[in-house]
Amino acid sequence: LPTDCPQRDERLGWTGDAQVFLPTSFFNYGVYSFWARWLQTVRDEQHPDGLVPHVVPTIALGESSSPGWGDVIVTAPWEIYVRTGDIRILQDNFDAMKKWVARYDRDAKDFINEMKGFGDWLQPYAKDQRGDTPHPVIATAYFGRGARILSWAAEALGNKDEADRFRQLHANIKAAFSKKFIGADGKLTIPETQTTYLMALGYDLVDDSLRPKVEKQLITSFETADRHLRTGFLGTPLLAPTFEAAGHPEISYELLFKESYPSWFYSIDQGATTMWERWNSYSHTDGFDKGGMNSFNHYAYGAIGQWMYERVAGLTPDPDSPGYKHFFIRPLIGGPLDWASAELETPYGLAKSGWRIDGGSLVMDAIVPPNTTATIVFPTDRVSGIQANGKPLEESEWSDNSSLNELGQVTVGLGAGTYQFKLTKWK
Repeated sequence: LPTDCPQRDERLGWTGDAQVFLPTSFFNYGVYSFWARWLQTVRDEQHPDGLVPHVVPTIALGESSSPGWGDVIVTAPWEIYVRTGDIRILQDNFDAMKKWVARYDRDAKDFINEMKGFGDWLQPYAKDQRGDTPHPVIATAYFGRGARILSWAAEALGNKDEADRFRQLHANIKAAFSKKFIGADGKLTIPETQTTYLMALGYDLVDDSLRPKVEKQLITSFETADRHLRTGFLGTPLLAPTFEAAGHPEISYELLFKESYPSWFYSIDQGATTMWERWNSYSHTDGFDKGGMNSFNHYAYGAIGQWMYERVAGLTPDPDSPGYKHFFIRPLIGGPLDWASAELETPYGLAKSGWRIDGGSLVMDAIVPPNTTATIVFPTDRVSGIQANGKPLEESEWSDNSSLNELGQVTVGLGAGTYQFKLTKWK
């Protein structure tokens, strides 16, 4: 079972920690059978009314559920399907997924749900351990996220009517969320937290006309926090991808490599060799945190690994072609790095995305396994500056597969093979 920590009386299958870390785990080990088997236990433990316990297998922790924790029954099957392409994981769990979202729906008033729970657990500088993000925000955000995932899952299962129904449910939640929590200027109408902005944007719960304004307010909240994160277990996984999607990948990199508290490298500088439960579980100046629980091996904040593999190194799955039948090689060049690389044993064989800065040139390596295709995305709009396996791209066999994407970047469709591209003009 997915224990959140191995060293105290919480050696339990905490659902929230598993929910945020699961995508990263697929880059570390062959975990499909592990997660599939554990989800069987989650289904067994799900209450008739749809609620999912805080820990699975459950013990005497009460009969309540928590947004972001119980949601593992919805998020995990979808994330597993994207990474394996095995439709059985959706077939086995679809009814349980619907039961959880139906519980949100029954308890909601005008599509706003107020289920209480653990909140944005261990947000730094918060009034208590559950963070400052209001419970209705988190519950409604996960209600919306669940409806959105169910629409995708129903589509994958070939159930158009249910896909349409859940798409409409997500649209209704989106409209209610925007009306309830976001003002005309994009600023929150409730106490501001980074996590509220991140969930609103990351789970597509912002009216499209308001999105640029909300993105601006997210940047403002980052500046107000002295350009630091202010997120706990639920908000942190959204930081890097949401800032990048808002057009600020430099902030994503800044957050990843920042060394002052709270940050990942702050823990590293204090001697961390594993992920900690708190951003300040220990410091050279203050010693051990006095918070009463202090785990030094707690994978939740390790969810940043997904962004490191998929965007820093660039090995990105395609939800429309699950199991890496088609995938993207689209590294995000930036930060203090001059190289990054990732390899993954997919259901079809080894896939790789790597890059390095060599003098004034950018070298990009790719491996596309048999019976798959990939789209490589270059950080340039100039085809003339790209060499493919030693010859100009315009003269290569892949020249007819090149085009510009919506961001004006050159893309090339690749079949199975091993490739090296060199960009002499890429900035």
